[in-house]
Amino acid sequence: MLNKKESGALETKKVKRKRTPAEIFAILMASSFTVYILFYIFYGQASFVDVFMLRTQDLFMDFFNSVRDASQGAEVYTDRHVIYPPMANLIYLICSRFIPSAYNHSEWVNRLDWIKYTEAIFFIVLFTLFFVIILYSLFREFIAGGKKSKLAFAFFAVFNVPVLYMLERGNMILFCFISLMIYAFTYNSENKVYREIGLIALAFAFSIKLYPVIFGWFLLVDKRFKEAIRCAVYGVLMLIIPSFFFGGPACFVEIFKNITSFSSGSSVNSISVIAGYSGIPYAVWNALAYVWCFVCIACFAAAPFIHKEKWKLWMLGIIVILVVPSLTSIYVWAFMLIPIILLSNSGNLKKKDWFFFAVMASLFVFTILRFNFFLTFNSLLLYPVAAILSITAVSDTVISGVRKYKAFAKAKKEAV
Repeated sequence: MLNKKESGALETKKVKRKRTPAEIFAILMASSFTVYILFYIFYGQASFVDVFMLRTQDLFMDFFNSVRDASQGAEVYTDRHVIYPPMANLIYLICSRFIPSAYNHSEWVNRLDWIKYTEAIFFIVLFTLFFVIILYSLFREFIAGGKKSKLAFAFFAVFNVPVLYMLERGNMILFCFISLMIYAFTYNSENKVYREIGLIALAFAFSIKLYPVIFGWFLLVDKRFKEAIRCAVYGVLMLIIPSFFFGGPACFVEIFKNITSFSSGSSVNSISVIAGYSGIPYAVWNALAYVWCFVCIACFAAAPFIHKEKWKLWMLGIIVILVVPSLTSIYVWAFMLIPIILLSNSGNLKKKDWFFFAVMASLFVFTILRFNFFLTFNSLLLYPVAAILSITAVSDTVISGVRKYKAFAKAKKEAV
């Protein structure tokens, strides 16, 4: 017989075991934010912006730089040498209609002057508020659980470092993130209308950033060929139709020229920091990163034939995006919320599943101070954590694949 103390301890353990990843995520974010806010209350000097790019000295400039470029029409590609697809520029062109022309046509050196225009300030507030409401609503809708746990998760799914970083930049990836969520959570819907909306959402995400096309692989694997064809048609139309606002399909020639001549410059990232401390040239680390990309792509392609868990497929797909050096950014880590939700909704988890959850959740936490002027601690840890997650995920896929093949070979042999 257990005494009251032992019985109480056992009940506590049961309660802990019943907590879903979504609930633990909310607790983790709440705890880190409490430490973060208390630290900066005492530290002062408006240093709470340490977790954002350049301590907000470049506030909302992914948005305003792109608005200024898109407002030039066809010159967005010929003179401004932008590499965004026409759909992204069309959205920014529409936004430019709400920003004073004096700012849209200002010189590069005056790009930070948007703060001087009350209309621009008001519009970016409305723009950000719109996305906060949409994101919160989607998170609350897609996560399983009770009312309180849904509210807590939805709040902290918006209120965390990668998502706030994404909102602060005003980057077009916001549209892409929302679209991919809709596709992910309507994919197996019994409602045909919802499934079609999901296909349109994937096509829209593709028309903005191109790389979401990899998630169309699921349609082909599941032999949903008609849906795949419709999705492809939607995507091509969304790619071509907006081009007529920027000189027509000929703009794709300019985009290709811009991409092939594009250079990211000498920006500081984790690879450059690691290269500096290790003594191994940056080019070597960069080359190794791209080799690893191909390994991750191969595992992602094989994953649907190996894993039954939907969250693992999405995790591997997002890993493919993250390990591409030119795409690696802390706000892209926000995409990990998709597999986190799928994982939480899946029910009983194995020990290794909890490990994957812990790694995925780690970069969402609030940190204090920063590594240097260019890098926050979250950004510094992005590459190492992505390496840990990708290596573990690839290893898990390879091991599971070998086991599945051996089991298949054994069954085939016994059948003979």
